[in-house]
Amino acid sequence: MRSTTATLASAGLALLPTLGLAADGFLDDSETRIRYSQYYWNEDPDDGFGPTRDEWVQGGEITFHSGYAAGLFGLDVGVKAANALHVGDEANSITNLQADSSVQDPHSIAGMGELYGRLRLIDDETQHLTAGYGKRTRTRLQYIDNTTRILPAASLGFDVDYRWRDLSLYMTQIEGFNSRDSSRFAEPLNTFLGEDIDHLRLLGGSLDIGPDTRVAAEYAEAEDYLASALVELTHDLLLGDERRLGMTLRHGRQWDAGSLFETEGGGPFAADEDHDARFYDLGVTYHHAPYYLGAHLNTVTGDDYDRPFFSAQGSWNSSANNFYWFGLENETMVKLTAGLDFSTWGLPGLSWKGHYAASEHAEGYEDFSRREIQSVLAYRFSGALDGLSLAWLHTEHDTEGTPDGVQRTALKRSSAGIITHHADRLYLTYRYAF
Repeated sequence: MRSTTATLASAGLALLPTLGLAADGFLDDSETRIRYSQYYWNEDPDDGFGPTRDEWVQGGEITFHSGYAAGLFGLDVGVKAANALHVGDEANSITNLQADSSVQDPHSIAGMGELYGRLRLIDDETQHLTAGYGKRTRTRLQYIDNTTRILPAASLGFDVDYRWRDLSLYMTQIEGFNSRDSSRFAEPLNTFLGEDIDHLRLLGGSLDIGPDTRVAAEYAEAEDYLASALVELTHDLLLGDERRLGMTLRHGRQWDAGSLFETEGGGPFAADEDHDARFYDLGVTYHHAPYYLGAHLNTVTGDDYDRPFFSAQGSWNSSANNFYWFGLENETMVKLTAGLDFSTWGLPGLSWKGHYAASEHAEGYEDFSRREIQSVLAYRFSGALDGLSLAWLHTEHDTEGTPDGVQRTALKRSSAGIITHHADRLYLTYRYAF
């Protein structure tokens, strides 16, 4: 896989002299970005089941995003590195890096974070068509490469995007994956039993209905393993005086899609001969500068909605995707959100956001309850320190429940399982672009 991407990049670079490199925008329209971060995370299970972490790590990226040579070819290249500054003796888990002989002795990370060739095939007033192949951090409606650690995850594959007026269509095929804590360029997609998945394919699109309404849909399938579909409707109701009401409605489904699915169980999942889960998600958020207030309702039916497309990945486009997922069968979550920008009170750059989420029932558990509270206080410096930011995240996630001995005979430890996790995380980041 790496040789294929390198060949593509080499071929593109070889063409640059004939495409009019600088004159036609390859360098003139380029941007180089530098990011350096230090994260300190202190986390514990508070007498429940969950990880204990005490890690201080540093990492950085340098990325180059070109313009289009002759309006046709572009190239994105990035390198990355990270290492541990301190890991506490009591820690039994590390999440920004991979443990080596012990959690206290993790592997450092060094490698290529991005190598992606882009083609711009159509670009006029009404139509845009682009295609690309390589390694990059991707975001689609149902698939997101994780960016919450010191270094982001990335995936290897190709993308085709088409836009005509208010209609957008796309296809993405992912053939390899680079986890957020690994130096490797890309690895095969695997099930929880170690079987190779040939590819993950995503087909989707969106339509803007006027300036304030959008409908989007996507079908995704990890070949012979797991399929998933999602429909999303968003609408902004403008209330005047810088006020608006944002509304979101989602419906999603995931189901087993072939012989690679672990019907007899694997990893954190019990035997499941016919997996078929659905969720319904409704959200309303009131925005009035400098604050917002929101309420969300999410319910899961059929089976647990917690299966990833492959073992090293996990994303869920739902308000129930919090620090952990409120995704067990027949689990209904109520969530309240809020955010505040302090610039109105003479503190530009200072912001806060938070949420409280709760559920009271999940199929197969007795005395079940789940609670999560999260607060994020962030500050972006300006002036001579422009580009520097500092954030503090505090989360308390508590889940309780006992298997009923009929539908469930053991506690589940997936992203939607019975987990207690209290976390304090400090993020210090500097970004510079030129």
